[in-house]
Amino acid sequence: MGVIILLSIIIVLVIILFAVIAKDNAKNDKEEAKCFEEQITIIMDKLQTGDTENIDSYFKEVMAEDSSRAEFYVVFANILRERGHFNDAINIHKSVLKRQFVEENRIFKGWVLGNLSEDFRKAGMIDRALRTYNDALALLSEKTPNILKSQKSNKEQKFSRFSKDWLKTLLKRYIILCKQVGDYQKLLSLTDMLHSIDGFSDEEKYKREVAFIYNQLGENEVAEGNEKKAVEFFKKGLSICRELYPAYLNLANIYKKNKKQKAMSFIEQLVKDIPKKGFLVLPLVREINENKFEDICFALLNGNDNDWRVRLELGRYYMDKGEREKGLKEFKKCLVIAPMVLIIHQEIWKYLLKHPEDTVVFKEYANTLNEVLVFNNPFVCTKCNYKSSEFLWKCPYCHEFDTFSELKI
Repeated sequence: MGVIILLSIIIVLVIILFAVIAKDNAKNDKEEAKCFEEQITIIMDKLQTGDTENIDSYFKEVMAEDSSRAEFYVVFANILRERGHFNDAINIHKSVLKRQFVEENRIFKGWVLGNLSEDFRKAGMIDRALRTYNDALALLSEKTPNILKSQKSNKEQKFSRFSKDWLKTLLKRYIILCKQVGDYQKLLSLTDMLHSIDGFSDEEKYKREVAFIYNQLGENEVAEGNEKKAVEFFKKGLSICRELYPAYLNLANIYKKNKKQKAMSFIEQLVKDIPKKGFLVLPLVREINENKFEDICFALLNGNDNDWRVRLELGRYYMDKGEREKGLKEFKKCLVIAPMVLIIHQEIWKYLLKHPEDTVVFKEYANTLNEVLVFNNPFVCTKCNYKSSEFLWKCPYCHEFDTFSELKI
């Protein structure tokens, strides 16, 4: 009887011991989970605020806590890429692709491939980037049954909820690459695909993007000598977006050889519909029909008296005509409006070199220089801050369309 009681006491003590151990383990697991969540919170906060200093160490701590979390390796590689460590980013993304879970989950694999594509692009491996983007797009855009109703793992279900956002990111990056290499046919299909998944903030932005793609297709045809096909593309772009100003200029340039009246009609339409871009047509007007030059300048200045670019062209016109007083008057007005622009100063320098005896103009100009800051690049891309001395409708650095505006000081 005593043995039975002793055994009973031992069993109870063992149960109590296991209960205590389990409780301690649960407490430790809870504390570890809390610590892990705090690390993730710190990382998210740093990424959101743009403070990436020492973020590498935070990611390493998280990956040491749980090396199975492939998504952290992907993001860590992305950070390395943005810091210029392209080879390290490529190697990490490739290692993630070898994991069994990634091999079995086409959505997650598509996301990793998309990030690897960007590694290649940033590293200058354009051909590999194009191929990898195409592979990633095939995985992420493939139609699949409702994954939440299928017998997929919880992890696969989790990533499927983000597949649409990943596809948007992939398309936006792929679009940049297509602009970079000039593959506008592919760009057109990608833009339509992005629009189909609500990738544009509004319909007008989508139409404007498509219109500019048609303009680029037209310019490619002009370069190849196929003006008839080019005209079709330019007109197609204008039918989508009436403010496609480069298309007006391109059409005017095509028709100026044999159909000057038709060329002038496109110029006049641009001046009427998009007066803020009217300064772009002025050199072309002088080439096609100089008799209309003054009228078009005055029409533009009636809408915006402070358009220094129109006044600069008008001043040049007067100088070429020998009407010195009128030309100087326009240059002086330009200085008042935009004293920081170098090309305005250059016109005045040309005059002073020809007429060094004109001390009045020299003194007025010297006094103005004491009050202004001069620089050579008055136009800036609003996307990447690339600066240019001339107005461009495609940024040569970030490849975006219609992002240049005049820099003010």
